Order: sequence, then C-alpha cells, then structure tokens
Amino acid sequence: MGVYDTIRKDMERMYNKKDINGLIKYLGHKDSGIRIAAATGLGDMKDARAVEALIKALKDEDNEVRNTATWALGEIRDARAVEPLMLALKDENSKVREAAARALGEIGDPRAVEALTQALKDEDSSVRIQAAGALSRGGGAKTELLIQALKDKSSQARREAAAALGKTRDGRAVEPLIQALNDEDWEVRGRAALALGDIGDVRAIEPLTYTLKDRDGAVRNAAKRALEKIRLPPPRP
Repeated sequence: MGVYDTIRKDMERMYNKKDINGLIKYLGHKDSGIRIAAATGLGDMKDARAVEALIKALKDEDNEVRNTATWALGEIRDARAVEPLMLALKDENSKVREAAARALGEIGDPRAVEALTQALKDEDSSVRIQAAGALSRGGGAKTELLIQALKDKSSQARREAAAALGKTRDGRAVEPLIQALNDEDWEVRGRAALALGDIGDVRAIEPLTYTLKDRDGAVRNAAKRALEKIRLPPPRP
C-alpha cells in the first residue's frame, strides 16, 4: 500500500470517528489532493470547529483547495466566514468566486449584500448567476444592478435577477420586469410575473393579463398567481 493510500485510509477513519482536529491537520499537508480531501471531509461534517482552519485555506496556493474550502464554509454556515468569503469574491479564479457567492447565499448574512451586488458585474456568468441566486434568497440588493442583470446574456442570471427584484418590493423594478415578461426564456418570464405579483404594483395588471395568453402553461400560471396578489385601489367616492 502506497503512502497516499495509507493517508486516505487514515482520513477515512478520522471522518468516520468525527475526528475534526485530525482532518484539520491534513489541511496543511504538502500534497494538494490531500488538502482537497480534508476540506471536503470537513465540509461534509459541517462542524463549526473547522471554520478557522478553512478560512486559512482560502489563501491556499492551489485553486481547487481554495474552491473546496469555500464550498465547505458554505456547508457549515458560520457567520465568522462571511468577511473572508466576501474577499474570496475577488479571487483570481472564477470557480472560487462562484463558490464564494454560493456560500454567502447559504449563510444568508446581510453583511454580504453589497459584495454580492457588486458580483452581479463579474466577468464570469457562473459567478453572476450565483450572486443573483444568493440575493434572491436573502434580499437587500441594490435595485439598479439587479435591473441591469435582467439583461444578462445568461438566462439563468436573468431568472435569478427577476426573483431577487421581487424581494426588493421596489417600484423601480416594475417596468423592467414588465419588459422581462417578453423574455425568450420561459422561466425568466415566469419569475418576472411572480416578482410583479410580489411587488404588487397596479401598473403590472394589464401586462400580466396579457401574459395569461403566454404559450407556456407555467408562465400563464405564474401570471394568474401574480394577478391574484395585486389588488386594485378602491374606487373614488
């Protein structure tokens, strides 16, 4: 049995015995594959005792180690990781930035809103998608940047942006969301309809009524649900 086979069996034993400290020691191993395996095990165990060591691993020289450590911190969901993960949104590697956005969405700390909003402008579409998704779950994003994201070339980013705009309850999002009811992607149209229902602005009634004729049944259903949420103002006496 080779040395690495021995190490991996030792790590498996530690994992089964919930030996957090043992796996943490392997985060400092000279072999990057061992460090990745250690970070993966710690993420799977979701034990907050590993947070500080995983934060340190965010500065590892190996991209995949940083990526795995970032993912693991999202699994553990400890608030101590928020600021280090915000820094990881600027990592040179797009996979690390993507993992950081996802992890911040899992933690759901309001301190991350500004950084995630800025990540909507990332050059990599996967990062933008994860940032928009995190904001759609947590809310609090800047409306202007989410409106810009409604025009993203990635349909998934547009979907997440539409959902996030519904959480803002901001009237400025109404017209852009109405335009998104004509998006080529049916999921974008559906999420835009639901977002308009969440905002509850009567300006959306006519376009949502038209959307009841959409070619996709899921979109028609979303428009119906949105219209049920919006209430017309009472008539003037």
